[in-house]
Amino acid sequence: MARNVNENLVAALTKVGKYYVDASRDKLKSLGHHATGRLADSLDYEIAGQEINILTTEYGEAVDMGSQPSSRGFGKVSKRFVEDILSWASAKGIRPNSRHNTTGNMRKMAYAIARTIQKDGIIQEYGNQGAKVFDRVYAELEDRIGEDILAAYQEDVEDILDNINNNKKK
Repeated sequence: MARNVNENLVAALTKVGKYYVDASRDKLKSLGHHATGRLADSLDYEIAGQEINILTTEYGEAVDMGSQPSSRGFGKVSKRFVEDILSWASAKGIRPNSRHNTTGNMRKMAYAIARTIQKDGIIQEYGNQGAKVFDRVYAELEDRIGEDILAAYQEDVEDILDNINNNKKK
């Protein structure tokens, strides 16, 4: 019975996608970018032809690649952004430098953080260049990925040659 031409490749890409996403989740945690778990939980992959696309939340790219100051102007932050900062701060246990940890003070702190991110960019620890999570994971897994993909191509080519030989014998 003839198999699909890229059957082994698709299986290998699926395998690579799974372990790449798992390694990316682990790397986020080890680098300290795991407050609420929302980013790690959002990681997924899809196979598109002969490629793997890594999927994440909209802010995943900013964590990975960094961000530049906003062009919207300083001080104009959305309510959703402030809410996201509040959620992050709560998960990290970050509180205002005040004896009064009221909801109002938490909102003021979140607003100040949001304005600073908008003004200066995100993840200043890396010079606003991002954590490069996906690059780091790829560097760690590059040999394994190459071996898995190469083995799959080899199996697919062997299957094609077997099919050609079987058809000639008929």
